[in-house]
Amino acid sequence: FFLAGTCYAGYFCDLGSTQPDHKHCPPGFYCPEGSESPIPCSPGSFNSNSGKWQSTDCQLCPAGYFCSGSGAHTPELCPAGYFCLLGTNFSTEHPCPKGTFGPRTGATSESDCEPCPAGMYCSAPGLSQPSGFCYSGYHCAKGAISPAPFKHRVRNSAPCPSDGIHGYRCPSGFYCPAGTGLELPCEPGTFSPVPGASVCLPCPAGMACSSAAT
Repeated sequence: FFLAGTCYAGYFCDLGSTQPDHKHCPPGFYCPEGSESPIPCSPGSFNSNSGKWQSTDCQLCPAGYFCSGSGAHTPELCPAGYFCLLGTNFSTEHPCPKGTFGPRTGATSESDCEPCPAGMYCSAPGLSQPSGFCYSGYHCAKGAISPAPFKHRVRNSAPCPSDGIHGYRCPSGFYCPAGTGLELPCEPGTFSPVPGASVCLPCPAGMACSSAAT
């Protein structure tokens, strides 16, 4: 018996190999000349062909896909609720942030995440659809993260500063049914004496409520 030579590039020769082209390098790996075993493509990259021998044969995972772990040979479509940048390693690496949701698969950037619609809230990262409707008695603006925003709004005053709540408790003189994106003024003949009303009350006997929002 004699040595047949160094294992060829694109192949690997493990213990007991008889030829320099003993085993073809599999997809997801590369095998330089003299390889004893295949070398996996690094996380976030892939190689869909066999017989490769250079690290540069592993390509970065394309945007909109992820290449999970080492030795990936086929990019996988980014799931709804997430976005996958170039070279993404695992499916949940880049979640849509709170206040947004990702309804479609294959998103390529955070700009593909949509703001939570008015009247609804998105309380967690990585949502594929809104968490639900805003509670009755509260107004949820676009991008809300809570079903019951606790910031009060006073009529005829400067707007509340931005505090990440994206909504407020329904003010007195108005009512906010569940899931509303608007504060609704009480109709003539009704009134709402305190903030957070989901309905307006009939005007008490002996009093007149002739104007809206009184």
